Amino acid sequence: EFAKTFELDPNEADAWATLSDIKVLAGRVEEGLEHIRKAFRLNPFPPSWYYLTLGAAQYAARDYEAAIETLRRDETYRTSSRRFLAASLAQLGRLDEARAEVELFLVGNPHFTTSHWVWTEPFRDDATRAHFIEGFHKAGLPD
Repeated sequence: EFAKTFELDPNEADAWATLSDIKVLAGRVEEGLEHIRKAFRLNPFPPSWYYLTLGAAQYAARDYEAAIETLRRDETYRTSSRRFLAASLAQLGRLDEARAEVELFLVGNPHFTTSHWVWTEPFRDDATRAHFIEGFHKAGLPD
């Protein structure tokens, strides 16, 4: 489906951003990073979800400092991106900051559980799935 999209319009930024997420969930993190960066180049006024996608890809690539910087941007901070921010902070041992982000995230998402989130995401790579679960648990997100 994406091949057809890019055949019709190779400059469809949202499609590149969406494909980035799919690649990350498949464990092809470097490709995912390339695709989201391409989406940013193609769209000079990207929506906030591009930053969420980039931050999640940076987390998956274990580039936690970059993920934190991305996920604290005004364009995405105070959204559901806080779960990825908390995981990134936790992976760096910054547990007080991570737990503060979890607390704020759960105010807006009181029924969130890691197990439900994992179930709803189309992971195709066990190692990538495990890495997200590990970060969420370290941060203190409920199982």
